[in-house]
Amino acid sequence: MSSFTDYERELQPARQRFASESLLTKVMTPDVEPALLEAFFIQFCALGVGMTEPVEGWIRRAGERCEAMGATELGRALVKHAKHEAGHHEMMIADTRKLVERWNARRTPRLDADQLLARIPPPGVRRYQDLHEEVIAGDAPYGQVAIEYEIEALSERHGAPLLAHCAAILGKETLEGLSFLEEHVAIDVGHTKFNARQLDGFLKQRPDALPALVAAGSAALDAYAAFLGDCLAEARSVE
Repeated sequence: MSSFTDYERELQPARQRFASESLLTKVMTPDVEPALLEAFFIQFCALGVGMTEPVEGWIRRAGERCEAMGATELGRALVKHAKHEAGHHEMMIADTRKLVERWNARRTPRLDADQLLARIPPPGVRRYQDLHEEVIAGDAPYGQVAIEYEIEALSERHGAPLLAHCAAILGKETLEGLSFLEEHVAIDVGHTKFNARQLDGFLKQRPDALPALVAAGSAALDAYAAFLGDCLAEARSVE
């Protein structure tokens, strides 16, 4: 019988791939150029709006589809949880403006926050958005809980070291422009536990769902790594 332990074991390759191969490693080095790191965070916040604004709707719609297909308990839990994700993108918008203001006071070229926020989403962002839509519309909408579990766990695994690295390289005052990251490092511990409980309970009821959940969770990590690649590429074009 499939279990949460089986899920955790089968996600290890994707998690290890993210930790070792995602371009996050390029900005986490102690000798990273401060301007590149600062530009990376600006791009992370600006492009991240497209990663966060649809989240409430994704979770709610996935929950509604789960309910419609008979996975009532999980569906209701997702619909209820969706409300906690409302408006988080507004923090990223505010962070973008604050970081751009700080950049323009000290560096060149001059950046325009409105232009950064109005861009067409790059491939990594579109890949992440498409993954959600495909899971919600597909035969396994419950894959949404695996996506949420893996992405919110990133804050727990990588968020605090990233913030500490930012403070060490750019100064603690830069953290004033990273309110989204700071809040999610704090709250995603609880969200991750919620998603773990939902995964565990669902797999006890539907052990046959393991392959679809593993596929969704792995694809989410790969898509998020692509998003970070977009952020670094855009940062290098600024620097």
